[in-house]
Amino acid sequence: MRRRSGFIKPPSHRRQVTAVTAMTFVALLTTAGALPAQAAYVDADGAPASAVQASAARVAQAEAAPAQSISVTAAAPVAVQVDTFTAKEVAPPPPPVVVAPAAAAAPTAVAAAPAGASVRWPFPGSIRISDGYGPRSAPCAGCSTFHDGLDMNPGQGTPIGSVADGVVSSVTAYDNGGLGVHVMIDHVVDGQNVTSTYGHMLAGSAAVSVGQSVTAGQVIGNVGSTGQSTGPHLHLELHLNGVTAIDPYSWLTEHAGPM
Repeated sequence: MRRRSGFIKPPSHRRQVTAVTAMTFVALLTTAGALPAQAAYVDADGAPASAVQASAARVAQAEAAPAQSISVTAAAPVAVQVDTFTAKEVAPPPPPVVVAPAAAAAPTAVAAAPAGASVRWPFPGSIRISDGYGPRSAPCAGCSTFHDGLDMNPGQGTPIGSVADGVVSSVTAYDNGGLGVHVMIDHVVDGQNVTSTYGHMLAGSAAVSVGQSVTAGQVIGNVGSTGQSTGPHLHLELHLNGVTAIDPYSWLTEHAGPM
């Protein structure tokens, strides 16, 4: 058997060359990978610069560029107007007006007269006159030949109105002959005392009483034919100061206007 000695044979020259070549190739690959990154930064002459030099160049360019500034102008103060108000107590609504029930209607005034007149005819409109004031032929037994009044014929039952404001001085409610059922009223017209008499009224129609105040046109009774009468009519007499008989037609025309 052949024994091995302790001498170790060195590697051959070929192997050494191959190893060095491999290491050199690796180094070249590493350098080639780094060059593109460094090539992005160049100096003023176009030659490649290091990464530090490129960074410094960027800083210098930034410092050389004009700085941007923002000018802020303080806005003028805005005046804020605040509305003012006052509290006012609202007055409570007025209490409702209570309307009292209407009183029983007074007899209707039927006589016509100018507006605001204090004297009027006993009937509205034109009424037939059957006998005037003055001398006449007696129309019936017991009738006078001098007629102290004015006979008016509006028809049986027609309401009779007072010729003026006044106070009732006499009421004869029954037929006693003569003027039959009749009413007398005292007035003051133009400062003069005048008494009006309404004769031959319908029995039971007297609508007033002694001492009662009446107004012009207020109904005092109805036309009838009581007493010394030839038919339904109103016998109207007027006396000054209760004594002197006057023509009713002339006086009414003067104070109330034409019928």
